[in-house]
Order: sequence, then C-alpha cells, then structure tokens
Amino acid sequence: MKKSLFRKVVMVCMALFLVVSVAAVCQAAPQKVTLKAVTAWPKTVWEVGNFNKFLEIVKQKVDKEYPGQLEIQYVGGPEVTPSNEQVEACRMGVVDMVFTTDGYYVSAVPEINALSVSMFDGWEERAKGVNDFLDKIHREKVSCAYLGRLGHNLQFTIYTTKPVKGIGDLSGMKIRCSPTLIPLLKKLGAQPVVIPPTEVFTALERGMVDGYVFPAGLIRDWGWEKVTKFVIQPGFYNGANVVLVNQKKWDQLPDALKKTLTEAIDEGARFAKERSVKLVKDEVEAFKKMGIKYVDLPPAEAKQLTDAAYSSLWDIVIEKAPVNGPKLRQMVTK
Repeated sequence: MKKSLFRKVVMVCMALFLVVSVAAVCQAAPQKVTLKAVTAWPKTVWEVGNFNKFLEIVKQKVDKEYPGQLEIQYVGGPEVTPSNEQVEACRMGVVDMVFTTDGYYVSAVPEINALSVSMFDGWEERAKGVNDFLDKIHREKVSCAYLGRLGHNLQFTIYTTKPVKGIGDLSGMKIRCSPTLIPLLKKLGAQPVVIPPTEVFTALERGMVDGYVFPAGLIRDWGWEKVTKFVIQPGFYNGANVVLVNQKKWDQLPDALKKTLTEAIDEGARFAKERSVKLVKDEVEAFKKMGIKYVDLPPAEAKQLTDAAYSSLWDIVIEKAPVNGPKLRQMVTK
C-alpha cells in the first residue's frame, strides 16, 4: 500500500516536473520576428540589388547564429506604397522597414540631405558618430530608427536632349529633378521640374523637359538612354540611399538581432560601393557606343558647377536645420 502510494507520488512529481520543464522551454524559446519591408524603387531597378544583397547577408547571419528568429519580408516597391509616402508608412507601423533616398522624405527630415554631400562611406559615418546622431533625429521627427546608408558612390549627373557646351547653356532648360536638386538648378538658371521617374521617358520624348539629373549609370533601368543625347561632366553629390526601421519595432528587437542588422548594413554598403564603381565604368563605355556624347566642362566651369552644388545644398540644410545642420557639416566633411 505504502509502496503503491509512493509510486503514485513519484509519478505525479515527474509529470509536474515534465510540464514545468516544457513550459519553461517554450517560454524561453525566442519568438520569430518578422519585418515587412518596402523600397522606394521597383524590384527590377538597380538600386534594389543593393537591398537584396543586404537581405541575403541578414539571412545568412540569422540562419547561422539565430535560426528561425528573424525574417525580413520584402513586399515590394512604389506599387505597394508610393515612394514619397513610405517613411510615413514606416512611422505609422504599416511597414516595418524602408529602403529609400533622401529626396523622398527631406521635407520631414531636412538633415538627411547632408548625406548627399558627405565625404565618407557608410561604415565610416558610423565610426564617426554620424549614424547615432541621425538616429536621434529620425526618432524625434519620424519615429524611425536610422539603420544606415546602403549605396553612396553614384554621383548625380546632368543628362540632356539638347547640346550643352558650357554651364551657361543650361539656363532656361527644363530639367527633371528630385526636390534635393531644386536649389542647385535654380542657381544654374535652369527650371526644375519634379516628376516621378515613371513619367520621365514620356516627358523627354514629348519635349516637356530638356533633360534630367539622376545618379550616374542608372538610366537604363528606365529606358532613358533611348532619348538622351548628352551627359554633362563632372557629376556631384552622392545618392543618400538609406534603410530605416519603425522605432517601436526596432526597440523590441533583441540586442543580438540589432547587432546582426547593423553588421549586415555595413557589409552591404561595402558591396554597394564595389558594385557602383563597376557599373559606372561599364555604362560610360556602353553609352558612348550608343552615340551619347560626354561633355567635359572647362575646369573653371566644372568648379563653378561643383561649388554651386555643394554650397546650395548646405545652404538649404542649414536654413531648415539651423542647429543640426552645422553639426552634420562638421561631421561629414574631411
């Protein structure tokens, strides 16, 4: 009788121990985090190749170190959410991650334009404290965490359908641009026209614009090489393509996954730099074979163009961000 009772007590204790152990394991097991991501460009556009590489690096790291704990779902580009509404969508938590460029949200965060005139690569900016400073600004203004830059080495370039022998020939020309470039084009006497990339080909074809400003090497994504005649040199600025994450979502991530994403963005930035250098070299050769003419401005006019580009953008950054602008200028200037 006593032995039977003892066995029952032991069995009950073992069962309770098993239940508690299973519950503890279940409770301790990390839950999978899913981030829904969008890009400012369609999936087929060159810039998105850098984002895809970033996603690949993240997946490799997570599979190796934290299997099953993080997934980034890339749901699409502007066909999902218009490019100029994506940062707001990220702020609201409609999406969790955005790969975008400064021109699409500069009205909300004017300081982001400073990256277009930064003299450093993305991983160098992190080492200098630029990323921490921009993270603080983004959290305050758009409730997003600033993860980092992903693409920096494609200079903006002026393309035209009309001959340009000198900088004065740009005066009066209707030039398509992003909002970032409006001050510069006005300083050059051109007429800025802000339209989305999807409308540029038709505008060029119909003579609604005489040219456009766009990062070097990327016009074939849109078919613009078919209606482009001249490329003006030198280029200026560097595209500030960045990754933002919803602040609440980022803050909920375990530190280990934050570290993984940070390492991945810097690895992706190095990949993007190598890819950009090769692209520009290949595209210059290809465009010349197509009959597109490269116009090298005389040294004095080339300096006039680059000086106007940098001074006009810094003027607007400091005007709109009088406290943070000068700090950023000091941080990103060699």
